[in-house]
This record gives sequence, structure tokens and C-alpha cells, in this order.
Amino acid sequence: MPNSLSAFLNEISAIPGELTTVSRPVKPQEFEVTAILEHLDSRDDYSTVLFKEPENLFGKPAGIQLVSNVFATRERIARAIGHPVDQSRLPLSLEMARCDNAAIPAAICTDPPPVQQQVFQGEEADVRMLPIVRHYEKDLGPVMTMVAAIRDPDEGFYELSFVKTFYKGSPRRMGASLHSLHLARILDRYRELGKAAPVMNILGHHPAFNLGVLAATPFGNDDYATIGGFMGEPLRLTPSVTFGDAFMVPADAEIIIEGEVPPDEMEVVDPFGEVTLFYQAQCIRNAFNVTAITMREKPIMQDIFSGHRGHWNLSAIPKEGSIYNTLQNRFGNIVGVHMPHSLCSRLGCYISIRKSREGVAKQVGHAAMLESSFFQFIVVVDEDIDVFNEEKVLWAAANCTDPSKDVDLIKNSWTLFNTAAGYQKVVIDATAPLDYPFPERFKVPDEAMSAIKLEEWIDE
Repeated sequence: MPNSLSAFLNEISAIPGELTTVSRPVKPQEFEVTAILEHLDSRDDYSTVLFKEPENLFGKPAGIQLVSNVFATRERIARAIGHPVDQSRLPLSLEMARCDNAAIPAAICTDPPPVQQQVFQGEEADVRMLPIVRHYEKDLGPVMTMVAAIRDPDEGFYELSFVKTFYKGSPRRMGASLHSLHLARILDRYRELGKAAPVMNILGHHPAFNLGVLAATPFGNDDYATIGGFMGEPLRLTPSVTFGDAFMVPADAEIIIEGEVPPDEMEVVDPFGEVTLFYQAQCIRNAFNVTAITMREKPIMQDIFSGHRGHWNLSAIPKEGSIYNTLQNRFGNIVGVHMPHSLCSRLGCYISIRKSREGVAKQVGHAAMLESSFFQFIVVVDEDIDVFNEEKVLWAAANCTDPSKDVDLIKNSWTLFNTAAGYQKVVIDATAPLDYPFPERFKVPDEAMSAIKLEEWIDE
């Protein structure tokens, strides 16, 4: 059977502590979902949470289950791509790098597509039927936090990215924060042509699908093929209800909202509690006119708990692999890349390298800064520093960095998120210097370490 969200949830339900279910009815638009998730988070409980009886925006049982926290642990993400769960740090990042290079072309679904088992068009395509979550106290309103897909009007490739889509008080009208640079570039082209842009909101799929969406691929990439590399099988596609085979959609998704972004209509979106733990300021973004809603017979709508581990991991872990590939292809000396939670898994990364000469760490750092417009801080360390051990990274920054020459401040460089750094970015060379005598780190001899088997020495 093709990979699906329900199949993955069934798989993890047999593993203690992996899946928490909430059978009691919940009101997602009244913060009940995020309050439950926040309570679990405060207990260091990062299980996937399945809400079985959420209400829709009419205040009635939606008949649609709601799931969150799917990506809240690296171990669960490893499981999603068939990787050993006990190798979920650097080995998982390197496996993401392999997936990023393993594109598998999509295939046409020849069976009746599961995502079109229920089809709503015209006045029936009412987004209020969905259990849309309002996340934080000062959010503009209920918002969907999943994938948007768009097709380039000239080359025909599909670009997918995570977006925010706000319910705007009308059954078939939304405001879409399509802030990905690639999505924005394609929308600009539709505006030049004076055409409405067909857009799909994909509200749930197997977690490997979503990991593939977040790979840091170049503009013009076939994202459907990249997703296949993460899923380990061709992504099955089917013609959309609204646009037919002019816009193919994932056949095994849970729910898809089909629609158009008109070239000359905008909507107010935000504030919204973002990945940085701050509210994103209110702004003007694209209008999204709904043309159809399709879903499985028993759909599971997916939501991202913004500014928490699942949100951070989902974007960071695939990009650790993509950035590793890009830097390794250019420099050939990359050991590891990590986007830590302390940087909200968006604002920067730690990179370890095999350093052979002075100056190369800065080159790596500046090249990495170009891999994401979100980045504001890059720290480069030696290969003996585990980039997944932040204590070691900060030790290197404190002991191996000469602020007069190893710290570069890049001014007036655009970034999406509002932090105190503003439009400034920092590259730190925290590698040990090679051009003058420098202390050597101590260590217990390798022979002594290998000779000691701890279980033979420690009393029970």
C-alpha cells in the first residue's frame, strides 16, 4: 500500500509513548487543542497527539480527526523514513542528505484517488467544515499551517512549501501567507502574466511527504520527485478537481483545498505566533479563493504546533541534509550540520569541518548563510566538536574564537523574522587556529579507553 498518514499513525500506536489520543470533543478555534499540547510540552511529553472529535468552525463535530506533534522528536522522524531510531542525530542528517539526492519521479495514480473520495465544489466547498486551529492568544484567527503547492506557469515544475492560510470569515475566502521566496517568485510571474495562480493547500500526508517538502532545493526543482526520494517510492499524483491534469495533486493526501490566488487581490494576515516564539506582525498577503475541497472518506487533518519542537524539527532536519550536500559539493570538508532548537531551528546552524588551512571556516560560514534567508547566526567548529552537543559548540566559541578576526558582521542583509539583530547576520569561526601555536585539547589515551569495558568495572 502507498505511504499514508493513517498508516504511519497505526504504526506508532503500537509503540509505548509515541501516540496520545484525545477522545473528548475539543474546540480547536477556542485554543483547547494548543492548551492541551502546551500542557504536554511542559511535561516533556512530545508524543504525537490525535484528537478524535474536534469541532469545525460551525461549532459542530467535524467528522475529521486532527493530529499534531508528528515531528516532535528526531527519533519519530527517523522512523518515518525507515532510518534506525537510535541513530537520530548526525546519522539522520546524513540520511536526509542521501534522500535529498535520491529523487524519484512521481507516478500517476490509476486507482480511484483516496483524496477524492469526498468532493465538495461550489457553495459546498466551505472551509468552515474543517477543524481549523486558533493557536495563540493574539492570533488573527484560525489558521491552517500546512503545505501549499503551486505550478510554475512557464516551466511547469511544482513548487511546494509550508505556509499559513487564514480563515477570513467567508466560506470560500482565505488569506495566504505564501512567504517562501520560491513561491513568491512564481506568484510574481503570474502577476506579470495577469493570471490567477492555481494553488493547492495540502492538509495532511505521510510525514515523509512533508519532510521532502522542506528540503532546501533550488528554484526550478521538481519537488514532487524530491518528495519521492524521502518517501522511498514514487509520489502518486491525480488530476485536481478544478484544473484537471493541468495541475496534478497528491492522490494519497488527507485533505486538499483547491483554489486560486488572484493577481490583484490581497488580504490582511497575522499576527500569528511564529517559529521564533514571537508574534509575526500584521501584514498584507495574497488572497486565496477556494474552488473545491477534497478529502478521504475518513480524513485526518494535520496541524503544526508553531514554535515548538515539531515545528522546529520539521524544517530543520531535512535542511540539515540539503545544506550538508551543498557545502560538501563545494568544499569537500564538511562533517556535520545542525540547526539547533536554541536558534529556533531557523535562525542559524552549527557546522563542523575538517580544517586544513586558515580562512576556510569563514568561507564555509558565508556560503552556508546563503542557504536560507532565515539564517542570522552561523558557527563553524572543528571536526572533533559534535554539532549536536551545544555545550561543546559554545566551548569552542569561547575558547577558539578571536573576536578581532573570527567574527564577521554582515549588515543590511534581508531576513524574514523580526529579531533584535534586525537585518544583520553573524558568521563565527570557532575552529582552533592553525597559523600560530595554540594549546592542544587533553584526552584520555585511546588505548586506555578501548581497553576499559565499563560494565566490567562498575558495581551493580
